Amino acid sequence: MKKILSFLILFLILMQFCLFLPVFANKGGGEHCITNEECDFQFQCKDGVCVKKKEWDFGSSDKAGNECNNDADCINSGKCVKNAFGNGYCSGN
Repeated sequence: MKKILSFLILFLILMQFCLFLPVFANKGGGEHCITNEECDFQFQCKDGVCVKKKEWDFGSSDKAGNECNNDADCINSGKCVKNAFGNGYCSGN
């Protein structure tokens, strides 16, 4: 009985870890997000897209996080990434 109980407890602990694992997976620039915590250290979540923070946007004409229509609007600042609503933002990488 003790073996079954210890196995059950171990199984429940592992299931909790697997359920919360996606929360700890950080995303880079241009990936979809919901909160800032989902994005890597240098990025923030802006309207559903991870974009580079202004303080980490070195040499990219300060365009990271700005609205865009296509990649040409983001020269030297990554790609124009669309969020779930169709708004585009320069990813910064």
